[in-house]
Amino acid sequence: MEYLEFILPILFNFRPFRKIKQWIYSEKKFVEDIEIDVRSTNPVSFTLTSQIPTANIYLKITNKSQYLEAIFDRAVLSLWLTSEKGTQPVHHEVHIISKQKIEKKKTEEIFCSFDLNEAQIRYLGEIKESKRLSATLYLKIYIGSSLYDLLKEARLENKPCEIH
Repeated sequence: MEYLEFILPILFNFRPFRKIKQWIYSEKKFVEDIEIDVRSTNPVSFTLTSQIPTANIYLKITNKSQYLEAIFDRAVLSLWLTSEKGTQPVHHEVHIISKQKIEKKKTEEIFCSFDLNEAQIRYLGEIKESKRLSATLYLKIYIGSSLYDLLKEARLENKPCEIH
């Protein structure tokens, strides 16, 4: 098995062997090797006190593949907040456009920020002091590589959230 670890990375650099590469390293395995999460500190925060109130989200994409680099191409995000008042949508279909290469066996952070409207600001002001505040993110992420282009969906629940 050790020879495969030596031979496969070399083989993956030659374009003519595409079908062989796909047979050896399936799309299903590549999908499994891409992990989507948020960063551990302040992954979702809202700034209401600035001149332009914003929401800030920090995604963390991990490429566990030892064969392929991944390219974060774009994503669609829906954001819901849970507080003592229940669970409410804050934003539906935020588009994240940020092509970013994720090297083999590496993790990259993807930052997303969007402006808040008056209704969102009012709602966030109402739940600002909530003791039980958390965020749920629904994501559709488009990932590319030299072999595969895929759409990966993720639901990240009960993530820490701050409102300033």
